[in-house]
Amino acid sequence: MDNGSGGFVPVQTRRPRPPPVQQRNPRPPLDHSKFAAKYSKNKPNRSTGSGTKGTASNETNRQHTNIVGRVERHRNAGGQMRRCICRWVMTYGRWLDPYEFLTNYNEGQGCAVCRVNFHSEENRSEHFDEHGKEFNIFAKNGDRRVTRNAFRLEIKYLPKYSRMIIRVENDSNAVLVLRSAYLLRLDKQLDATLVGPLRMNPGYTYEIEYTIEHCIPNHVYTVVLMAIVAGSRVELVEQYHVQMLKSTKIVGKPLKMDILAYHHIPDYLITLYKNNFEHSNNFNRLAILCLENLRQFIKQGLTSVNYIEQLRLLNMIEDYDLQTIFSTYTIHNATVTPAEQHRRYIIRVDQFQVAPAMLEIDGYVRITVHRSTGPRGTNLEFINGYIDLINEDEIIVTMQQPVRFHLPCKVEFPLNRTQYKLEYNALNLISRVDLEKFLFPKSLPKKKKPVRQTEFQWFQPTIADNREQVTAIRNIVNMTSYPAPYILFGPPGTGKTSTIVEAVLQIWKNQPKANVLVAASSNLACDEVTKRLKQFIPEEDIFRFFSRSCERNIDGIDIGILEISNLATGIYEVPSYEHVYRSRITVSTVTNCGRFAQARITPTFFDYIFIDECGSAKEISALVPVAGVCTEGPKIHASIILAGDPKQLGPVVRTEYLKQTVHNTSLLDRLMSQGIYKRQQGQFNPLVITKLLDNYRSHEALIHYSNQWFYDGELRAQAAPDLANWAIGWDYLPNPAFPIIMHSVVGVTRMDRQCLSSFNKEEARCVLHYIQKILSDGINDRQIREEDIGVVTPYSKQVSYLRHGCRNYGWDNVEVGSTEQYQGREKPIMILSTVRSQRDHVGFLSNSKRLNVAITRARALMIIVGNPDTLQRDPHWYRLLRYISDNQGVRGVDFQLRKPDIDLSGQPFSYALEEADFA
Repeated sequence: MDNGSGGFVPVQTRRPRPPPVQQRNPRPPLDHSKFAAKYSKNKPNRSTGSGTKGTASNETNRQHTNIVGRVERHRNAGGQMRRCICRWVMTYGRWLDPYEFLTNYNEGQGCAVCRVNFHSEENRSEHFDEHGKEFNIFAKNGDRRVTRNAFRLEIKYLPKYSRMIIRVENDSNAVLVLRSAYLLRLDKQLDATLVGPLRMNPGYTYEIEYTIEHCIPNHVYTVVLMAIVAGSRVELVEQYHVQMLKSTKIVGKPLKMDILAYHHIPDYLITLYKNNFEHSNNFNRLAILCLENLRQFIKQGLTSVNYIEQLRLLNMIEDYDLQTIFSTYTIHNATVTPAEQHRRYIIRVDQFQVAPAMLEIDGYVRITVHRSTGPRGTNLEFINGYIDLINEDEIIVTMQQPVRFHLPCKVEFPLNRTQYKLEYNALNLISRVDLEKFLFPKSLPKKKKPVRQTEFQWFQPTIADNREQVTAIRNIVNMTSYPAPYILFGPPGTGKTSTIVEAVLQIWKNQPKANVLVAASSNLACDEVTKRLKQFIPEEDIFRFFSRSCERNIDGIDIGILEISNLATGIYEVPSYEHVYRSRITVSTVTNCGRFAQARITPTFFDYIFIDECGSAKEISALVPVAGVCTEGPKIHASIILAGDPKQLGPVVRTEYLKQTVHNTSLLDRLMSQGIYKRQQGQFNPLVITKLLDNYRSHEALIHYSNQWFYDGELRAQAAPDLANWAIGWDYLPNPAFPIIMHSVVGVTRMDRQCLSSFNKEEARCVLHYIQKILSDGINDRQIREEDIGVVTPYSKQVSYLRHGCRNYGWDNVEVGSTEQYQGREKPIMILSTVRSQRDHVGFLSNSKRLNVAITRARALMIIVGNPDTLQRDPHWYRLLRYISDNQGVRGVDFQLRKPDIDLSGQPFSYALEEADFA
């Protein structure tokens, strides 16, 4: 028999993670210099870059599947461990007739899953061919898909004894009777690993032993569990696709992190916060002094003198503000109801005294149960968990252990302060650096040696034809701005990510001893960079470092990325120092990079640090991948590259007071407005900054407005016609030559009292109408897939309302998201719902950066649904509506354009829009 291999790891990787427990005793300083030198020898000269040329190893990137395959670097004992992960789970419920208990399905000639016996081998073979190679189960008449799996599966394989152990846990809140368990063999036989009923209470675990003589690493195996709900005639058929992994071994200990300081918020700052930062005669001396400093900071902005103190104070204000908000979500006498699955509970939203608008999925939950009251006081039980799902009327949480829900309890939602602690730590470390040269450069340093690397063999051939990309890559590789950061200014669709990837590839090829860290604000951006790099670089040279929270979403991560990450085993593991020191390229989020400083990675190890999406990060956040990671005392050992677009969405700042401070400005935005990064005689200095100009994403009409009002009319439409022009001539376009529709809808803006967000039912119906028409009729004889359509709206309630509408129609792959979620994304067709209607102002739609992001995501077709009478009250929206109206792109209710009550004269390129002609 030739079956599989396995290790001991949960197949269902959704285990709750409690807030990190802080240790008290700090450890002594660590010195990894000798250890790092083992993997990183002579460093290239920072002013020139050096090294011999190498050759790239081209490797086709595998398609996305939710399986974990081979991983080269994994820690386990003696190389004997095997691992597996679930790529897919499907559960069906069906009625069970009484005679089914008596029916025997012959293993050689029958299929117990489908309840059929066969009279010939040919019939049996045909039947199993229908199931497919991985034995997919299809619903029949009367079968019902169950959205939540009933069991939790864990598998371990003992090679020495040729034994597979399948651990099955009842993960539901019902009593289940496990009737049988099957494993699909390579000869398309279902092998019964359990015969006979087994009664399983919620949380009950049972181990099934199975003999396997030979193993096939990376092979996908199917496990089928069949059970009935006790006391009913409902049978559950649950199918798992699992993959066994190769045995891999790595030597070394995991990263050992320094304990992050708590950073108590001082009383005088709390006093100012509670008084809305207005003077009071009751303030003590410290509060008065702090208030005066804050007022001076607003006047002065950031300087090298006030840099550390100002950023620390502003960060503490935001930190305390969020702690205060989250403390209002505490429910003291909470009613917690068990959900369908084991250890999952429902908390009704109407129990909150304040609408929990700030809660997010994966946020911390702590339930305190009052078990008993005796002479020694109340006996309390503390149970940690996380938020699993947020609905309109309820919040579903997953807890570490069962909750005694019939007892009085208190529910708290503690703020995860890890990000703030890492930012405070970064600020302490960066305070030792020469800030004038790094963060306030006034002139370029004189280079002792000339630039060496001028010729490149391109991994992406199209780069060679783009002058700005070539310039940026050449100067990044040669560190022309060092020690000051190099800025890559990437407007929408101009190939910013491609430029970053090519620069990293050229460093990898031409400087064999150089190491690179790539950081980005989001996991999505990190995964995109990693996926592109893997097409050209051997897997052993790349390491994707995930945070612990990513484990819960492991099924949505590309398999090729999982293979080279610390999630390769299906569960989160703290990387070892070898993970970092043996990989020439490391990719992680901006916040997670702070773990390297926490672990005291050798500060001379990284030669280049790229920070993508830097325009959307607070300045203090952008310090996290740098401070302590490549700094040592006053020195900075790496060349820093900041990539982003200051004209798109900036940092997310919710505290009203902070919106008037530098806390609302990114490092990239601040640098571009001063010093050596400013335009001189209309031109940027290419030694320190490059602005990309060729737009490869969109039809010319789709970028025309943003080009004129945000990018000085410099962008050039270079999108391939087969990507950008296929909507031209569509019979539903008001102007067949203009791929933008402004559909005028006079709806009603409603406020959700629970989440304090707005929604508009009339606009939602219009959006769904467009989706239905496009999917059913296509465009110009082109079949449109659900994945080709994106819906963006600035209000979270409208996002959930539209998602619910799409699910009702069965459009599971039409992606609905907020403006923030779509930044850096693109779709062939974008539909924008503005929501605001019959109001005196447009609310936060007046944010020009939000408008710029929303209207530059589409490649071929843009549809805007909203109320023009409301929108035109804002000058930016007035200009956009005038542009669309002048090009006959309007549908729906008639409206009259009226110039807003502001002076539009003197605005750059104000008449260029009127001259645009797409007729």
